[in-house]
Amino acid sequence: MISVLAALAAALLASAAGTDIICDPNSLNTTSFNYVNDIANQTVYEMAVKFNRGVCDIGRANLMVDVSVVPNVGQTIIIPGEVCNPDWTTCVIDGPGTNDCLIGGPRLYYTLNGDTLWKIAGRLNMTLDAVQCGGNGCNTNTTCTNGICPGGGGSQYSANETIPAGQFIKIPMCYPSVCEIEPYSFSSGVYKDLADEYGSTVGQIQMLSPTYNYSYIAKEGGTAPPIGLPKNCRLLSSNYTILD
Repeated sequence: MISVLAALAAALLASAAGTDIICDPNSLNTTSFNYVNDIANQTVYEMAVKFNRGVCDIGRANLMVDVSVVPNVGQTIIIPGEVCNPDWTTCVIDGPGTNDCLIGGPRLYYTLNGDTLWKIAGRLNMTLDAVQCGGNGCNTNTTCTNGICPGGGGSQYSANETIPAGQFIKIPMCYPSVCEIEPYSFSSGVYKDLADEYGSTVGQIQMLSPTYNYSYIAKEGGTAPPIGLPKNCRLLSSNYTILD
C-alpha cells in the first residue's frame, strides 16, 4: 500500500528539485512567524504547502512527535523561514514496519489526533497485523472497553480509520526484550531523529510521554520539554514469544 503522504511528499520534492538550481536566497522570505491553526483537521502537510515550507522543517521547528499528527484548532505552530531546499522526506515514517511485537515495550499506546492503525504500526516499526490483531490473530468479537482496546484493537478499527484521540491500545510485546530509559530534555528535532539515534521507535518515545505532541515555546526561549527516552531497545534472545 502506497502512503498518500509519501506520494504528496515525493511530488513536492520533485517540484522543488526542478527549481533548486535557480533558487535565489535573496528572494526567500526567511522570517519565521507564529501561525494559530484555525482550520479543523488541517494537517501539517497542508500548512507546509500553504506557506511554501518543508513539512520536516515545520516539524523540527516545533519539536513534533510526528508530522502526521493533526494539530488541534487553536494550537500555535512556528512557521520557519523559507529555504532553497525544503525538507519533505527526512522526518517521514512511510507506513508499517516489519516486527511482529514491540521490542522492549511498553504496553499501552495512547492515541493522538489523526491516528490510524497504519500510522501507529509505522511509529512502532511493527506490522499492521501485529498492531491490529495482536499475537493471537484477529478476533472479530473484540471491542474496546473504557477506552482500552485489547490486541491492538482487533476489528474495532480498520487500517486507515481515524481513531479518536485519547484511546489506550494494547500493543503485543516481545519476550524477552528490554529498553533502557532515561530522562531527556527534548530541545531539537522530531521524535524520529531521537529514535534513529538512540535505537528505539517514535511510538515508544511517544508512549512514555503520552500527552505530548509538540512545543513551540521551547524554540522561543522557553524550557525544553522533559520526556522519557527509551534507548538501546533489543531482544535478549533469538527465540522469543509474543505477550499479548
